[in-house]
Amino acid sequence: MRPAIQHNNCSPLVALRKRLLIVEDERVVALDLRGALEDLGYAVIGSAASSDAALEAIDRERPDLVLMDIRIDGSIDGIQTAGILRTRYQIPVVYLTAHVDDATLARALETEPAGYLVKPYNHDSLRTTIEVAFRRQAANLALLRAHHLEKARLAQRASEATVVAERLRRDATIDPLTGLYNRRHLDHVVEREISFGGREGHAVAIILLDLDRFKQLNDTFGHAAGDAALKAVAESIRSRLRVYDVACRYGGEEIVIVVPGAQIGAAMALAEQLRQGIENLVVNHRGVAIVRTTASFGVSAFPRHGVDPEELMHAADTALYRAKAEGRNRVIGAPIVDWSEPALQSHRKPPEGNMNA
Repeated sequence: MRPAIQHNNCSPLVALRKRLLIVEDERVVALDLRGALEDLGYAVIGSAASSDAALEAIDRERPDLVLMDIRIDGSIDGIQTAGILRTRYQIPVVYLTAHVDDATLARALETEPAGYLVKPYNHDSLRTTIEVAFRRQAANLALLRAHHLEKARLAQRASEATVVAERLRRDATIDPLTGLYNRRHLDHVVEREISFGGREGHAVAIILLDLDRFKQLNDTFGHAAGDAALKAVAESIRSRLRVYDVACRYGGEEIVIVVPGAQIGAAMALAEQLRQGIENLVVNHRGVAIVRTTASFGVSAFPRHGVDPEELMHAADTALYRAKAEGRNRVIGAPIVDWSEPALQSHRKPPEGNMNA
């Protein structure tokens, strides 16, 4: 007779081959428990008499469940060992004990054991406690998997939402034909840079360009060819700008470039580089090289030519009008204007006449 276990007649659960480890410092009790577990159909992979031996065996064998006495030999007790099993290995523990005080029991419960057996125990109580422990562990693992799946789903949704938000932002600020920023974004950028320049004492330049005789190009080669020319010009401009310069399609064939930190001289030098790049550009459409396209430029700078977006754009537009009038394909800087003149207090008015003819 095994003294630590009271036997009842029950059929061995041969189909169950869960791997169990016994941690018990009383050799007779450990042997008796092993026999009972094997009678019930479990695979006992070994037994350990101390916490140190138990941790070594667990690290090596990774059992499905550990039956462990609360009071065991070793550098730590059974409760501390169970805490390590729970956090490091997620292996369920069933405590074995004869008598414990309330404080010890409270410590044991903090480790969230899968079960608790008070000696002496019989086959039925042993089997029931172990099976409940396995079902509880399976439920916890299923809950953990569901948590990870839900977390992954939420992360995927967040990623998709970020992609959608970025696409909407681009749709709201990017011109679909040229890939440059649009008029809406230009208004925001000019306001921002002028505000920053006013606070920090930095210049801000505005370059306004208009493709020469663009209507004639459209009439001769078709609107698809005109679109190809605009795309090529936009790419040529983009390749010559700094990362913090902002190019926007202002409307039709007009493009505005905001150049933070640039005085009028530096901005006119940049405009000349852009003009040459456009002049040397060969635009192909449907395998045919389109005739050379050119652009006229007007340049203004804050605070030299104005202190708000409307004044700067008006000054650049006036300079652009001069460039058109003087023969096109050139860069003209805006004259210094006395904005206190009453005649200049009205809203900007476009120049008369069709400069694209």
